[in-house]
Amino acid sequence: MKEFTRIAGDYDKGRSGENIQFWSEEAQRLTKVDEQSRILDLGCGTGIYTLGLGEQTSALMCGLDPSVGMLARAREKSSTVHWFNAVGENVPIRDGVFDCVFSSQVWHHILDRQGTADECGRILKEGGAVVIRTISHEQLRRKVVFQFFPEIQANQLRVYPSNEEFENFFRNAGFASTEHIAYKMERHQSAQEFIEVAQKKLWSMFRPISEEGLLRGVEMLRQYEREQPGQPVRNDEMITLVVSRK
Repeated sequence: MKEFTRIAGDYDKGRSGENIQFWSEEAQRLTKVDEQSRILDLGCGTGIYTLGLGEQTSALMCGLDPSVGMLARAREKSSTVHWFNAVGENVPIRDGVFDCVFSSQVWHHILDRQGTADECGRILKEGGAVVIRTISHEQLRRKVVFQFFPEIQANQLRVYPSNEEFENFFRNAGFASTEHIAYKMERHQSAQEFIEVAQKKLWSMFRPISEEGLLRGVEMLRQYEREQPGQPVRNDEMITLVVSRK
């Protein structure tokens, strides 16, 4: 959590290329939430998706995160969202409150994933759904970032739950079904933006990288800049939505 507090001020920079409106629309389409609904953004960070979902659905929004620093940034953005400091394995909410639990790029940080799935089942109403924005193992193997920083790929495949693991977590938690919906969206980022993300470790995947691996990747990006000045790196967004219905 100290790491997230350290980068809280720059955290949003690492997510500047994400289409918050699109993912909010997809979450609404898949769950049918509306202004009468209650949504929990589990692992809300600085509240990017919390606010996006709230704007899209007009639902009552709650944001949960274990990082005090992240929540401080979130609270600066909105006083109408109910923000609280907690972990997914122990949600301080009574049973059957929420219509939807949403998470974006969170589950690879969770230590007790089965316990968190159990908590999702407890706090959801009957017929409610969990929507998890993640990256499948198949997608991780195709991400362009690993062309520049290959040493971090193995760790990402280790920490990200597989589709099968997600199915097991939610089956064990009593959910009726789990589906996986894969997306690929064309996206381009400047080499300099990539370098800043890597050097400041704005994406958690860069935390375990060695100094040598980081320097090699940064130099490859600088070489790309020299050889193709002004040409951004194609870094398609590959995402899987895991949708589990109670």
